[in-house]
Amino acid sequence: MFLRGDTVADDPHALDESLLIEPEWRRPSWRGFVASTPGRLSVIALVLVAAALAAGTVTSAINEGRQQEIAALRTHSEPLADAAQSLYSSLSIADAAATTSFIFGGVEPVAVREDYNQAVGDASNALVTASNGVDPADAEALGLLSEVSRRFAEYTSLVSTARANDRSGNPIGITYLRNASSMMQSTILPLAHRLCTEQWKSVAATQMRTIRLPVAAFAVTTSALVALVLAHVYLTRKSRRLFNPGLIVATLLMASLLTWSVAAFGISTSAGERARTDGAQPLSAIATARILAQQARADEMLGVLQRGSDPQSEVDFSRHSTVLSEILEQHRNSSGEAADAAIADAAAALEGWRSTHESLQQKLVIGDYPAAAATAVDPGALAPAARFLALDEALQSAINQLRNEEREATAEAYRSTSLLGVGAVVLGVLAGFSVGGGIWPRLNEYH
Repeated sequence: MFLRGDTVADDPHALDESLLIEPEWRRPSWRGFVASTPGRLSVIALVLVAAALAAGTVTSAINEGRQQEIAALRTHSEPLADAAQSLYSSLSIADAAATTSFIFGGVEPVAVREDYNQAVGDASNALVTASNGVDPADAEALGLLSEVSRRFAEYTSLVSTARANDRSGNPIGITYLRNASSMMQSTILPLAHRLCTEQWKSVAATQMRTIRLPVAAFAVTTSALVALVLAHVYLTRKSRRLFNPGLIVATLLMASLLTWSVAAFGISTSAGERARTDGAQPLSAIATARILAQQARADEMLGVLQRGSDPQSEVDFSRHSTVLSEILEQHRNSSGEAADAAIADAAAALEGWRSTHESLQQKLVIGDYPAAAATAVDPGALAPAARFLALDEALQSAINQLRNEEREATAEAYRSTSLLGVGAVVLGVLAGFSVGGGIWPRLNEYH
């Protein structure tokens, strides 16, 4: 029996109550848990789930960005570039038609008048189409369109004044026409050409971005796949079981995602490259060729109107037609069958036109202006006007064929990855659940 003042320490057989509480330093830490087998399995599970979700998310995000680029190319960049090309062509045709009408003197034939009105209407429509398609944030394109629209209104006003004076027999009408043509050649067409060039550059830049293989998506998915294989090997050794169904399913899902993404992006890249090399690149060149042909026609008409007194018109015709011939020669047999046939027809028409132009020029050299004027406006099949029309129609046909090839290839590039965005996320999530279903039973064995 203890007295009231005695302490526990005085009795060697008494129980020290402090021993009932485990010392703080002996409690298991998180490091110890991670070092244990259940801890390792938990970490492996978290890493694998994160890797599977990352593979699906990264692939989906990259694909979404690619799809948006291709959609913008189909609905914005390419149609705007085509509208810019149509605008330039319509402006050139209007200028050539206006010049041709003055060769007749007085009132021009109805067909010539209709050609001019049609070209003016086409140019106005192209301006509206381009204005509606341009990005509001593209200040440069908006500025170019605004300036072209303003200058074109001034041009049509000058042509109307020139016609009114010409019908009244006032020689000053030619001066107004020269001023209008000078404005078209030195101001309006360069602005339209700049707009056209910038838009085709935008198309080319977008196509280059859409044909790059998504290395990041492949790397993340491959890493997740390798991690799943290594985890399966580790788990089979630890559990002494040959197969882990959950990890096998997750591995198959990641392998499916990798195979699908490689195939889809491969097809998309191939189609995008075809759209660039067989469509956009030759299309831009042939559009330039058509512009050169229209410039050469304007040079020819202006030379006739000036009765051969200005040698610069002939110099310009020779320069434009030579570059045009080089472009056609360069792109022969380099596109689709239909486009190649149209380009061959254009080359043949160009040779015929240059031959008839030499005949016309010889009449101007000897001073036979009436014969030269009659040749210039002759509607016959062997006259310069008919040869130029055949050239322009062949070039327009080639442009249509190349544009169809470019748009079909672009559509294929879009379709090939249209389901990959959603599919990648679904496969990533399913792989994450499969990882949990494969490791959770092994964790329960340690409880």
